[in-house]
Amino acid sequence: MIKTDLRGKKLLLVGGLNTTADLTHLAKRNGVLLGVADYNHGTLLKGLSDFAYDTDAYDEEAMVSLCRKEHIDGVITAFNERLGPVVRRLADRMGYYAPFSVEQLKMSTDKSFFKHTCMKYGVPVPKEYNVTDENDTESSDIDFPVIVKPVDNASSVGVTPCYDVKSLKEAYKRAISNSRSGNVIVEKYLPYDEINMTYIAQDGDIQLAAVHDRYFNREQDSYVNAPDLYIYPSRYTDLILEKYDAAIRNMLEKIGVKNGSLFIQAVVNGDKMYCYEAGMRLNGCKTYQILERENGYNTFEHLMEYALTGSMGEHCRFDPRFSKWYATINVLGKPGADIARYCGEEELNSYPWLIHIAKRYREGDSIPAGCEGTLIQDTTRIHVEANAKDELMERIDKVNELYKILDKDNKNIILKPHDTKEVLRGLDYELGV
Repeated sequence: MIKTDLRGKKLLLVGGLNTTADLTHLAKRNGVLLGVADYNHGTLLKGLSDFAYDTDAYDEEAMVSLCRKEHIDGVITAFNERLGPVVRRLADRMGYYAPFSVEQLKMSTDKSFFKHTCMKYGVPVPKEYNVTDENDTESSDIDFPVIVKPVDNASSVGVTPCYDVKSLKEAYKRAISNSRSGNVIVEKYLPYDEINMTYIAQDGDIQLAAVHDRYFNREQDSYVNAPDLYIYPSRYTDLILEKYDAAIRNMLEKIGVKNGSLFIQAVVNGDKMYCYEAGMRLNGCKTYQILERENGYNTFEHLMEYALTGSMGEHCRFDPRFSKWYATINVLGKPGADIARYCGEEELNSYPWLIHIAKRYREGDSIPAGCEGTLIQDTTRIHVEANAKDELMERIDKVNELYKILDKDNKNIILKPHDTKEVLRGLDYELGV
């Protein structure tokens, strides 16, 4: 719980995704009245909040009118890139606080802008190829394999690795169809180890707070693979701190970042790192749950404090090498399957090493068909902690044993989880503290 007295303040969450339900708990434990505004009716979050409005978040005049009428004290969003600029413009009009400017938010809404900003400040990125129409896919300058992405989409939607001209042509069309702006980025495909770096800024002090390794499920026939496990701290934490952290912090400082939480995804090959994507927001893997255990600092809670006061609150020093082992299990469901019932949650919550369970879908929902390899099939994120890495693997196994998602025929619709014996063999490093 933060130290600032926020009791009685009215905070409006713009966009009520199920994954933001954590905010209801954080608001209640600080005496904050939480409202939700979006065009969806009868959502889980609206049922959990203190007040709710069926207002289109993209209707700026309607949102301004709502904030004035209801005497809102601050606005916030969490995991949606598209809503970041909406909230910032609303905050500017109402005199509220929002952590990033519209220009800074382009780092996560435009992959090309992010890449070129990295290049400007000496942060390494994958090589990019100039492909602006289908004819460019036949250029002799393209060194396969490459990966094609819409510049403005998330959750791996429309992303395709390509190994020849034919597949590149098809991927280019697919990426265009999944881009709101009709723009695509083609870059060198680097199928190496993947990491996620969490940075937190407090009054201009920018720190690397966490680094985790991303493990991918390879059981599906899909263009890309969805991650099913994250391990903290990353095997590459020391490498990042020693070789790349200073350049990244310098970049963030130079573009004017003062407060907030953001993440950068990268691939690592040996001692070479290449950044390929950023999110100027909380990451969907909810690292803030782990940071609360490790540092007593819940980033979501401090972003709530910032939205209402303009301050991130009490300053925290972070050490991404961590004093314990942590894992996030991404429970991947079968695309097209219906969720009848969740099992095992009550028993898992009885274990002290269980940090948090966050479900994306409700009972009765369906996992969208055709979402193979994307984060849309990620039904649940489960965080666990341990003092030793073999103990961590045992606890992951226990989660996989107990947690079930059943369809109406009582069949488990969870994809085969990651092999913890394989993971443990690769954890050939120790904690840094």
